[in-house]
Amino acid sequence: MSSNEAGSGNLMDEFEEAFQLCLLSLTKQEPNSGTNKEEIELEVQKTTNRFIDVARQMEAFFLQKRFLVSTLKPHMLIKDENQDLHHEIQRKDALLQKHYNRLEEWKACLSDIQQGGHSRPSPSIMQIPGGPIMPQGGPRPGMMGPGMPPGGMSPSQQQLLQAQQMQQLRMMGKLPPK
Repeated sequence: MSSNEAGSGNLMDEFEEAFQLCLLSLTKQEPNSGTNKEEIELEVQKTTNRFIDVARQMEAFFLQKRFLVSTLKPHMLIKDENQDLHHEIQRKDALLQKHYNRLEEWKACLSDIQQGGHSRPSPSIMQIPGGPIMPQGGPRPGMMGPGMPPGGMSPSQQQLLQAQQMQQLRMMGKLPPK
């Protein structure tokens, strides 16, 4: 490594300067300055390599400092890991709560369907592309047969339709498999 690692401020200044030079070489537009395309590409390559080298030096500097902290103060690492685990547990608890809430909504929706009451629109039926699928031999609009209830479907057809909708929801991953 170089002598630039003595102070992180100097290394940081070099990093910022290399970044600015890299951006400048990429955004510079001088088509009539007498420089050819190869010279511009060479300059871009040179500034990009300098930026990468300084970034690696900074990475090495911070890794050395992290190593020193881990050897001289191991309790700091444990404290950091505990804090990371605590944040992960909070995130997963929030995710579980979200899933429990969705599960309760689906339970309520299924109980409404099973009780035959459609007091509120079912989010599952509303999200099926193309709407609910009618059975193959089911009634067509305007073609009610004798003995059909006013809804247009017999109870056995309603059960078949509900079973098909449940199957669709399972296939879409919105309901757990049987």
